[in-house]
Amino acid sequence: MRRTGHKGSWVKVLKRIALVLAVFLGLTVVSLGLNFWVYQEIQSRLKIRMGGTYVPAIFIPSFEIRKGTFIWEDRVQLVDGNFKVTFDPLTLVSQRGIRIILTGKTSKIKFLGSWALQEGIENATVDSMLADIILGRRGLAGINEVEVQSQSFQFSLKNADKRTTRKT
Repeated sequence: MRRTGHKGSWVKVLKRIALVLAVFLGLTVVSLGLNFWVYQEIQSRLKIRMGGTYVPAIFIPSFEIRKGTFIWEDRVQLVDGNFKVTFDPLTLVSQRGIRIILTGKTSKIKFLGSWALQEGIENATVDSMLADIILGRRGLAGINEVEVQSQSFQFSLKNADKRTTRKT
């Protein structure tokens, strides 16, 4: 004897599997796209060009840069280092800016310009770094916390807002 409706139950199962896969793929594409957009925005808003290998995370608002390099204005150059960037997706639509948390270990940096004079050193190896910043439309809008540990120097800064002033 043949069961009636048996074929229909397989169709329902296949439709549900297809729906789950479509949702999974959709979320993956959104996650990867959002991570890449923030990667591009960091470069654009801070006016830096990052080199290295970009490694996005899936389903997490985060990405890594391996063997990374960049120069930030006349301040600091990352000669070589791995770092992880995590961001708060809810701040993508905030007026203040995107909250970004940058962490890294064992990075080689070079201080440039006035920062080299201020620190009294040019080349250094950073043992650990944490930067919790707000990235506004025109660059750095605020600093929640920056902490850098090195054998050459230590740097710590908390709750610093960069307020824009209007010229009249």
